Amino acid sequence: MTNDLYDDATPPDPPPPADAAAEDHEALEAQFKADLPQASYYSVGRHWNDYAPAYRFGRDSRRRHAGSRFEDIEHQLEQEWSGARDKSRLGWIEARGAVEDAWSRTPEDGTDVALDAPVPRVG
Repeated sequence: MTNDLYDDATPPDPPPPADAAAEDHEALEAQFKADLPQASYYSVGRHWNDYAPAYRFGRDSRRRHAGSRFEDIEHQLEQEWSGARDKSRLGWIEARGAVEDAWSRTPEDGTDVALDAPVPRVG
């Protein structure tokens, strides 16, 4: 007789939404925060909390529009930004660069890439 409580084949429960949101925020921070002050689109006086929603929007938009070019849907993204900006103080003009940066760093298939994962060798 097996005890399901200790069954190793049972996958762990997914994290609660609050934990998933915290992990998402940490992943964005790890990828973008350190380089923000040197980014060409950075505006003096703005903070991480202004840019984090733009990075998230760029990454999520890339996933939703896989196969599209940023330039081809930029107008649509501009229209969507006001609903996605959360508490960011950035208008589209300021947010655009961060959105495009996150878009360009997200693989076209929308999968996340670990920042410290080794690059697989071919051949």
